[in-house]
This record gives sequence, C-alpha cells and structure tokens, in this order.
Amino acid sequence: MFMFDIETLGVDSNAVILSFACIYFDPDSNPTYKELKESAFFVKLNAKDQIERLGRKVDRDTVNWWAKQCDNVKIKSLKPSPNDVSPERAIGMLREWADSKNDKKCYVWARGNLDELLYRALEFQITGNRDDTVFAYNRWRDVRTAVDFLTGSNNGYCKVDHPEFNSEIDVTKHDPVDDCALDIMMLIYGVKK
Repeated sequence: MFMFDIETLGVDSNAVILSFACIYFDPDSNPTYKELKESAFFVKLNAKDQIERLGRKVDRDTVNWWAKQCDNVKIKSLKPSPNDVSPERAIGMLREWADSKNDKKCYVWARGNLDELLYRALEFQITGNRDDTVFAYNRWRDVRTAVDFLTGSNNGYCKVDHPEFNSEIDVTKHDPVDDCALDIMMLIYGVKK
C-alpha cells in the first residue's frame, strides 16, 4: 500500500503544490514510525514556476495559515530552495519511485480527497492525458474514513498503540512525511474507543 500527503497554497484543483510525500508499506510487516519515515519519498516543487508558467493559484487564507506553522515545516515545504524541482520532474521522480515498488494495484491512501484532486489536476495539466497517471483514480482510499471505521473515532484520528511511538514527540504536523507515517501508524496500530 501507499500513503500519500501533499502540501499546497490553496484548496482548489489549480492551487500551487508545494511538496508531496509518499510511503510504501506492508501492514503485515509491523513497521515502526522511524522505519516508515526513513523509507519515505519526498519532493519539494518550485512554486514560482507553477505560478508563472502554469498559471497555478495562491490562496491568501492558505498563505496566512502557513504563516502560523512552525519554522521546520515552512522550511521543508514553503520557503523556496535551489533544490526545488519542476512539476514535470516531481511527477517523474514519484513515478520512478512508485514503479520500483512493483505493486501497480495496491491502494493509495490519503487524508480525504483533496490530495488526490490536486495531484491528479497537476498531473493532467502536465501530461494532458488522464490515463497517464502514477496512481489510477480507482486505487485511492480515504484514511480518515478507515480510521473512524476501524477505531470508532469520529474525527479521522485515534491513539496509536506502539511501544516506540509517541505522537506528542515524534510527529511534526504538516510535514508531509510525518503526516504519511502517522496515518499509517493509525491504520495499523490504531486503538479502538
């Protein structure tokens, strides 16, 4: 299975995508949070290029929201860096990484449908082909619904029962790698209410 998370400058399908992360995992292998994070794919995209060349949009409310986030996540996803890549390169890197897992039919989990919507819109804008996608539309699943169903939660979150995990210490919210790893931990080790 894959877990996917995206960071953006808006919530519409044409919003600038700042970064995305993906983790491939086998729920039967009992991974640790550290192992999940170490195996993650992460890429940061060039926001200026998306605005100028592709006409992608920035939402002021989202920019204001980013201003309130911790410096670590702003550096990781928001602040421009010379290592930021074009959307074409980012999609190519994700495709190469995902293909290396040799699992073309497994689920792709994300928190709600926004990540899929934004990623697939960017992918279509770049390729012009809805069938030329890293993850086909019918593979996507919502982790919030699964967590609620499996644990009796009603907000898409639950406690995690794993001796090497403490969400208060280990997780940096809105870091896409941490968000992916946390969602996997909740799917595998979530505690029922």
